[in-house]
Amino acid sequence: MYKYRTSGKKHAAKDIAWKWFSLYIRLRDCLATTGSAERCVCVTCSKIVPYSKVQAGHAIGGRHNAVLFDEDIVYGQCKDCNEGGSGEYQSFKIFLVNKHGEAWYDMKEQGSHKAIQISDDEYRLIGEHYRKEYKKLLER
Repeated sequence: MYKYRTSGKKHAAKDIAWKWFSLYIRLRDCLATTGSAERCVCVTCSKIVPYSKVQAGHAIGGRHNAVLFDEDIVYGQCKDCNEGGSGEYQSFKIFLVNKHGEAWYDMKEQGSHKAIQISDDEYRLIGEHYRKEYKKLLER
């Protein structure tokens, strides 16, 4: 089991959960788009970027708990699109609507406004789950 270090930060468990989730998403999408753990095709601009430059970008804005760990709307995205392009939400939406349909996207967007409380124990479980999923991907 992963050992959680207490850094004195208020949200240490959330940060660790995000770390593993982000690692998982980026590796998942590298493997899915290039077949390699070393490169990824950006979901919004299609540029091929090295793993170290890939970010876990959200199709629907807001890093609050309702969307933070939603695998369905988080994909590998280059830093230019995710940060410089403010997420490139319109391109991201087109990708997801083409993949899942307009009604699905609307449902995800409506759900993103829910206030969700997650305890530190739940964050630890999320982190542990994605740590295991990441390791599974590495073993393939």
